[in-house]
Amino acid sequence: MSSQTFKVMKFEIARQLKKPAFWAATLLIPLLIGGIYLISFLSSKSVSTSSPVDENTKIAVTDDAGIIPAGSPFLIKGDIEQGKSMIKSGEADLYFYIPKDFAETKKAEVYHISEGLDIFNHDGDVLKSILESSAATRVGPLDQLALSGKYEIVDNKLNKNGEAENALGKAVVPFAIGIIFFMFVALCGNRFLLNVVEEKENRISEMILTAISAKHLIVGKILSLLVLGMVQILVIIIPVAILIFVNRDSQFIAPILSAVEIDPLNITLCIILFIASSIFYAGTCSFVGSLVSTAKDASSFIGPAIIAMVIPLYFMQAFMATEPNMAVQFLTYFPLSAPIALTLRSGFGTISTPEFCIGIAIVVISSAIMVKLAITTFQKNAINFGSPRLRLKRKR
Repeated sequence: MSSQTFKVMKFEIARQLKKPAFWAATLLIPLLIGGIYLISFLSSKSVSTSSPVDENTKIAVTDDAGIIPAGSPFLIKGDIEQGKSMIKSGEADLYFYIPKDFAETKKAEVYHISEGLDIFNHDGDVLKSILESSAATRVGPLDQLALSGKYEIVDNKLNKNGEAENALGKAVVPFAIGIIFFMFVALCGNRFLLNVVEEKENRISEMILTAISAKHLIVGKILSLLVLGMVQILVIIIPVAILIFVNRDSQFIAPILSAVEIDPLNITLCIILFIASSIFYAGTCSFVGSLVSTAKDASSFIGPAIIAMVIPLYFMQAFMATEPNMAVQFLTYFPLSAPIALTLRSGFGTISTPEFCIGIAIVVISSAIMVKLAITTFQKNAINFGSPRLRLKRKR
């Protein structure tokens, strides 16, 4: 790296880091994630600590269907009207009525005194527990286990050779890198476009080019934006990693963490793809920014760029096939869609290592071409401050 490129890179990084807007945009997503997690934690804690009933709750049940065994302390001999009167008088806090045709209607009723806007009560769960306990007394242990569904089914996946295949474990790392790349483009794509065009719009590009070449300027800007983008990504990833570590024993996270398979070659190729893809999109956005004259014109290009990038997600089912069709092959080697397409095929295990290397090579070559085009067009259009206007002359 030349001294001029390093100076540009250092200046751009320092300038952006000093802007409150940069940190506001960077911290917004982690704050939202933290806020959602805190709300979810507090609400789950509130639900778990507050039970609809306790030992002092008085329950009465009229069972016309005959489900609950005789002698249960909840059963009363009276009808539904007597149950209602017990609620009114305070003899019972909850009254359940199970009709005779319960097997056909599949409906039971609960009566209780409602205080305020009581729309989130779970009193019906009390009757479900009573009925489940009653039914369990009439079946054996194996029947109870089968009906409860509280058992584990071990999913043994085999490859074509009949060997064990850890599909989930192999997919975690490529998909994680793909998500990071998508976040990188979504967060930094607009900045890539505006970073080049703002010098032209502010009419300082010609002064800059008297002190530094267009090559060092563009390369320095791209490298600085890559560093700034990684800062934003790390600010998001670190809190997420902490949350995953804290909840590592969760029923959703624990199976994934235990299944993760570390393949050094595949991880290395995914990292190379991420770096090359980031440079490619930075070069593409810088190239577009060097062509347009205003920030408003540049902003309209970020949408199509992201759409082209996520097109493979619309063909997710096709990317799972072991024999890729023509559309999958095209998206795999088309530079704009290649980063996500290669990540999907790597995660699903539907691409060989040589094919993966060919796709990475295409992205690397495309990124070099786009950076070169960005340098050339910026040097030619650096003093193009306006756009041509159509003038109509009135005939005399």
